[in-house]
Amino acid sequence: MAIQNEHRLRELLQIPPEAWIPEDDRPEYWDETFMRLGRGYGFDPEAGEYPVNHGQLVLDLARLVSPLLDGARFTQVLPGQEDVEGEERAPSPEASDKEGAGTNNRYTLRLRHGGRRYSVTFHDFSGFYNINAVLALLNAALEASGTPMRFFGFGDVVVVGPLRGVQQAMREGFIPGFDGAGVFEDWELEEIDAWSESGDTPESLVRQLEKGRRRVRFCFVV
Repeated sequence: MAIQNEHRLRELLQIPPEAWIPEDDRPEYWDETFMRLGRGYGFDPEAGEYPVNHGQLVLDLARLVSPLLDGARFTQVLPGQEDVEGEERAPSPEASDKEGAGTNNRYTLRLRHGGRRYSVTFHDFSGFYNINAVLALLNAALEASGTPMRFFGFGDVVVVGPLRGVQQAMREGFIPGFDGAGVFEDWELEEIDAWSESGDTPESLVRQLEKGRRRVRFCFVV
């Protein structure tokens, strides 16, 4: 084990005792430990293209919680594309107040799972992934499935685990930033995503989930 008390971290993240974990005695950064345990995912916030295709990111994250989201189907409407499915609700006031909030910079991400369709719409001119929109979509499906597992964003790292377990992992020092020093500077978080929460306190994780929950629409589908 590359960190002290790894068994404690496994307990907090609800990793089954029988789960196979690759052993590695080399020193690790905190995010490398989470990734080795199958509870973390690192990514480059900049997609390198516009419009941004979120498909592979959704697939990679869904695999972290397999089999909970197995069979989920992801679709997206990129800026400038016609939304043939339409939306049941007009864009939120926050989106409408944005300058240039038209179809030329509007995304709609959708996920079908368990007889429900989840969707989130946002406006973005940048070439960055909207990681919080993706996490909100996936978390909505996880919540409906009855599992306590959730995705949490920490800058360019996504952590998977139950809310209370991840909060306690922060308190016990498994995730840096609990002392108030954010993993990212404010301007970096703003560049990554307009919804971003600093993610450097256990309480901010609750707000992160609540903000995402308010953004997601859902309906039952056959």
